[in-house]
Amino acid sequence: MVTSAAAARIAVLIDAENAPSWSVGLVLADVARHGKAQVKRAYGDWTMLTSWKKALLDLSIRPVQVFAAVKGKNAADLALAIDAMDLLHSGAVDRFALVSSDSDFTRLAERIREAGLTVHGYGEEKKTNPGLPAACDLFVFVESLAVAAPPTPAATPDQVLVPARATTPTRAPLAAAGDSATSMSTPAPAAAVAPPKKSKNAKTASTAPPSRATTAALRADTVLMRRLREAVTANSGPDGWTHLAAVGSAIRKHPVVVLKTYGYSRLKDLMVATDLFEVQRSGPGKSGAVHARIK
Repeated sequence: MVTSAAAARIAVLIDAENAPSWSVGLVLADVARHGKAQVKRAYGDWTMLTSWKKALLDLSIRPVQVFAAVKGKNAADLALAIDAMDLLHSGAVDRFALVSSDSDFTRLAERIREAGLTVHGYGEEKKTNPGLPAACDLFVFVESLAVAAPPTPAATPDQVLVPARATTPTRAPLAAAGDSATSMSTPAPAAAVAPPKKSKNAKTASTAPPSRATTAALRADTVLMRRLREAVTANSGPDGWTHLAAVGSAIRKHPVVVLKTYGYSRLKDLMVATDLFEVQRSGPGKSGAVHARIK
């Protein structure tokens, strides 16, 4: 099994009937941080899914036409699962990225993991049953990708979900949450488009971001504090430092910790705000790996 993320060959299988077309570019950009998209296929009845045409052409995704012979039957899901098993046994890929909010793929994710391969999941937060994220090694809500895609090209270590325990050279301390000089960002994919706008008749929602939970409020959330402590402790090295990507991966497993619930888009900022962890960056500039340990 391939251990290097850069060398990983990933099969991206998209359930177009249960995934928004606007998110596919963002998903592929996130997949690229974990390896190479060796296979890109989208499944559905394309006589009905006309909004996908541009995304499929622009991103070179192979559309797999599946007619539903009987209404209500998941013909596209079955076709995706069959192809996944073919790819699994062919040895052509090292990881799978399943793009769907459909909990029917829970068993497929479990089966792939049983074979020793890593499964990345992508779905809509409001539609995804908790069982599907629990069955994946890594799961990302596509709404968070849309929020976390600013224009600068530097990657955000605390948003990369590949668990990694790196060596820890001299680290420069991070400033407190909110310090713009230390903020990091992810690349915005050229082919990604914004989520669809609401109709004029829809109620106007407030554009103000949710207020951030205070240090006292965060500490009062005993479940969150326990999950963070356990994630840091379980993945720490001999010196007590843990790669922040490993912490992010751990808290995204069932039950999933959703950062925006607390008003934060970056795990780094939330952990600094608790005042219970030391958070530092290794290497020069803003591109070094971020590590954390319990104070």
